[in-house]
Amino acid sequence: MSKLSPVDLSFLLLETPARPMHMTAYQIFRLPPRQKTTFIPKLLAAYRNDPVAKPFNQKLKWLDKGVASWETVEPDLRYHIRHIAVPAPGTMQQLSDIVAFLNSPLLDRAMPLWECYIIEGLEDDQFAIMIKVHHAVIDGMGAMKLFDQFSSRSPTSKSFRSFWMPMEKPAKARPRAGKQQAQNLLSRLGKLPVDLLQIGAGVVELGAQNLRIKPAAGSLPFAATKTLFNNGPSSSERRFGSCEIPLVRVKALAKNTGTTVNDIVMTLIDHALHAYLKENKATTNTPLVALMAMSIRAEGQATSGNQTSAELVPMGDPGAGVLDRLRHIQATTSHIKEHSGKLPNAVRQLYALVIFGSTTLPDIATALKSMPSINLIISNMRGPEGQRYLAGAPMVAFHSCPIVPPGAGLNVSFVSVNEMICLGVGAAPDAVANPHQLTGFIMEALPALERAVGGHNTAPKRRRKTTQG
Repeated sequence: MSKLSPVDLSFLLLETPARPMHMTAYQIFRLPPRQKTTFIPKLLAAYRNDPVAKPFNQKLKWLDKGVASWETVEPDLRYHIRHIAVPAPGTMQQLSDIVAFLNSPLLDRAMPLWECYIIEGLEDDQFAIMIKVHHAVIDGMGAMKLFDQFSSRSPTSKSFRSFWMPMEKPAKARPRAGKQQAQNLLSRLGKLPVDLLQIGAGVVELGAQNLRIKPAAGSLPFAATKTLFNNGPSSSERRFGSCEIPLVRVKALAKNTGTTVNDIVMTLIDHALHAYLKENKATTNTPLVALMAMSIRAEGQATSGNQTSAELVPMGDPGAGVLDRLRHIQATTSHIKEHSGKLPNAVRQLYALVIFGSTTLPDIATALKSMPSINLIISNMRGPEGQRYLAGAPMVAFHSCPIVPPGAGLNVSFVSVNEMICLGVGAAPDAVANPHQLTGFIMEALPALERAVGGHNTAPKRRRKTTQG
């Protein structure tokens, strides 16, 4: 039995029926030509007989004073692995509707906090595998490592590897300088109170600047301007949208401007957000503030739990051109990552708790509703490279259903898969009623940035490469 870390526990304490804290992603595969009627039964049988490894064989055991531990159990795979057939003709819109419906309910806390759905009957001989797992169990980068292990680079492999199977024992991460001192700070948060207002106020009271960990280029908690995107959910209903951006075009822009793929995509998102606000007659006069998740997971580190920090990133000016917007975002993110990279990981996680605490208060304290810390979450995950297969079935798409964060109603996540950047939008209906309109603006921003860059031959000096989660 092991206690949950403060970050992991916070995802449970912040969860409500109107604000689920589970992550959902689904991959679409095409059936092998000679196995169109036999593949799904074999897949289902294999999955229900696979061994189950940590953290998928653990369920919650609540202790006193709002502290919880993980208890190892034998999961009932008939409960956790479901089989669904889409009625003909099995369109992508039908799949989106089913995923949205399956994603709404909370995970049962009396069971290990994950579910898997095998969805067959899609057009063009396709099927989908949908994974729903609580954020207290694993973070985005840990999940991507598991997605990577259950697929194969070989089209001839016949292995039905699953998301929850054991991995090879991870290498022990080397401690960073100053880690013990930072962990002593973090240990003060080991007993989080159950009351959400106490959580938010207690964490924010630490003070980002008193901890000396807030970069000068970043934003302070409660400094964002309330916008349409801050309209939080009144129910578990969510709206989802997605688009696929050619990675080769984004890399070309990054190379020509001396920036990164992350800078380019954040610029496209920021430009599209202001276009959406203008279209819906809800413009703002100040830059939007994004909570940007950053992975601090060491190479070879175990995939369970959360190894994530976060930063408050002020985006571009509302009226800025797309190229000026890119230059502003590049300068801001470069400064933030340079500063944060010098800090011990435990200190960065402590600051993440400061930020998460500040985002919860507008939801539960009426006086702070006009003083949000963020307008949205943006997260970037590195996905598997190259074409992937599942027992000979080629993967054709990867999509996610991002969590709607406290203090806002919008989350935009993107992951590089093969030669595409798969971008997903998750939103409360009051914040973004039409996510497809937003993804349309994102796709329109791409050629606009290409035209702007084509008219300028001077690129900023390339900065030192860093890892972004």
